[in-house]
Amino acid sequence: MHAIVNPFIQICLLRQGPQDLPTSGILLTIALTAYTLMSIVWSKISLNATSALLSGLLDTVLLVVLSGALLYAQRRKARLIQTLTALAGTGAIITFLALPVSGWLYGADHAAGEGKFAVLLLLVLMVWSLAVVGHIFRHALSVSYFFGLVLAAVFAGISISAFRALFPMTA
Repeated sequence: MHAIVNPFIQICLLRQGPQDLPTSGILLTIALTAYTLMSIVWSKISLNATSALLSGLLDTVLLVVLSGALLYAQRRKARLIQTLTALAGTGAIITFLALPVSGWLYGADHAAGEGKFAVLLLLVLMVWSLAVVGHIFRHALSVSYFFGLVLAAVFAGISISAFRALFPMTA
């Protein structure tokens, strides 16, 4: 298990890039499955089971479609498997780390001022996630880190817009 997870941890720490992963359909399937499961569990914190399942599947579809379109548009389709594997694997790890913090925030009594530290931790995890995605795009597209971060922010904006449209939050 350590041999599978460690390369993703190294990418999360910005020590390696997607090119350091093997071009493996099996590893891609494992990473996408982990990403989808983590996304479903994350969504289950605030959504019912059916909506959480749909949300998790949508998250994975967006990851594949947006990344694939970007790599195809930039004529980097040979890097697709490694890039998707890196995005899914690191996304699963960061979501796994965010789960207890999100659960803590969801259960906090906001009227009593609880949960402020949880909000700060989630913000840090969100910035870290953007930094990791930007790092992956930098390597996958052979662009500057700044441009990779811009792409990561655009992808996040598209995802957030799609989720808000399909799964509106109740007050």
